[in-house]
Amino acid sequence: MQAFLRWAGGKVHHTKRLITYLPKDLNEYTYWEPFLGGGSIFFAISPSKAILSDSNSHLIDCYQMVRDSPDRVAFYLKKLIEKTTEVAYYKVREDYNKSPKSIKQAARFIYLNKTSYNGIFRVNSSGFYNVPFGKKEKPTFPSLETLRSVSALLKRAKLNVYSYEKILMNVKKRDFIYLDPPYPPLNGTSFFTHYTKERFGKDDQINVSAIANQMSRLGCRVMISNADIPLIHNLYKGWNISTLPVTRWITCKSFRHKVNELVITNY
Repeated sequence: MQAFLRWAGGKVHHTKRLITYLPKDLNEYTYWEPFLGGGSIFFAISPSKAILSDSNSHLIDCYQMVRDSPDRVAFYLKKLIEKTTEVAYYKVREDYNKSPKSIKQAARFIYLNKTSYNGIFRVNSSGFYNVPFGKKEKPTFPSLETLRSVSALLKRAKLNVYSYEKILMNVKKRDFIYLDPPYPPLNGTSFFTHYTKERFGKDDQINVSAIANQMSRLGCRVMISNADIPLIHNLYKGWNISTLPVTRWITCKSFRHKVNELVITNY
């Protein structure tokens, strides 16, 4: 099953390659993903027991509504996609920024995700979604059947809004943790760090590595995706590090570039 949301740094195009790095006995233990994003790995492997979390409350709110009310989310989404013009986009964005959590808000989230520029989720310092309309892209929206399938899978998992640090108090020996934090900029301006209003910087990368090492000492299996830069290599000395060639947007400008990402494991 593929992820139904677009997400900056998402793994939908190289999920099959990443799966080859996973432990073989994954379903015997709890699967943790504290930087959930689009959830490509989770949806692809459908683990029997999962705890999913993200600091982005907008994202988790959407997942919760799809899990609990897929038919109603699809109903409101259908009404929104009758118009996918630039004018309609900015009206939905305006409504989104002044509305509380609801089923309608989940439909707006999906609509904006599919019609925005590059599928980026970016908020300003006040926490307001501010991504422009994606003029050159033809949106593809999830069907009712897709949302029902997503709902069925999410009902097997726990969804939480909190920072990745919190999982350290609950993981157990042999659990599997997949860490896919927002990447450091490869070149120029990176939207990957504009994921929440608090941003995600170098100190956060250092903290992620410290927590990964603590979980490793607890006997957890840990896999990390990150950028192929000296900082990340230095933070994970002693771990198994593999390179994965991918194609990414690496600046805020409209061009793609082939780069290497890292797959880092302690097993």
